[in-house]
Amino acid sequence: MKHLSVLFLVFLIISCSNKKESEKIKTPETKTEATNSANKNQEEKLTFEKYSKDGIVLNGQLQVFDEKLNKIEELEIKEISKIKILEKSTSIYNIDKSKDYCLKSNFIKIEYKGKNYIVFGRDVYEINHNENFDFKNSNNESFSVFPVTNFEMGASDDEGLTTCDDFSLLIVLNQKDNTYSTIKNPEAEDYYPSQKFAALAHDDGSLENIYNIKAVNDSLILGIKISYQEGYGSYFLRTSFKDNFNKSKITDRKRFEEESVYKQLK
Repeated sequence: MKHLSVLFLVFLIISCSNKKESEKIKTPETKTEATNSANKNQEEKLTFEKYSKDGIVLNGQLQVFDEKLNKIEELEIKEISKIKILEKSTSIYNIDKSKDYCLKSNFIKIEYKGKNYIVFGRDVYEINHNENFDFKNSNNESFSVFPVTNFEMGASDDEGLTTCDDFSLLIVLNQKDNTYSTIKNPEAEDYYPSQKFAALAHDDGSLENIYNIKAVNDSLILGIKISYQEGYGSYFLRTSFKDNFNKSKITDRKRFEEESVYKQLK
């Protein structure tokens, strides 16, 4: 009986030893699989397509990314600057853990001061040359005004209307010294309080366009026309050269139904 007890004890020790060895072998395999899964998204690279356009970046901090969507540095933009847009990503993304569909944007490859960078499209504005207006002020100095639009989710996507806000900032170019300025957002309750700078709306409810620009003494006056889902409208955006466009106001806002009146606004 004693002999059988010794044999049973030896068998139990060997069984426990084999179980521990088995656990040591299996554990690293499971951990490796989990690690590979967690890093899968980081290893996926952005896909870009050519998109050769002129653009603008505003003064401030500009975040720079690598092709794995990692933030790698920040550029200090000391003044509003013209840049070259080279490529844009084929998909749109959120950053900073946001899940807001309206904040999604393409990533954009740009050329700034002779170097190429990947930046988030919310911070890059494409120049709309088709709506460029040239004019001269009372001192016979040459200026231009044009809208610029970033790459954030707009009023529509491939599936239709998004209900997202959609704006184009207004930029003033002093052709003499090649400097760019924004126009301060008007202090009016019904004029896009979410915006810091004067802008044109082109959302699912309205479409705004510049139709005329005048320089009268120290004032710059932009005529804006609006096409609503039902009817039309117009107003004047007034700002000042002396204040470097840091003040503005809305005047002569009108609403009308006749398309013929809208078409005569030139």
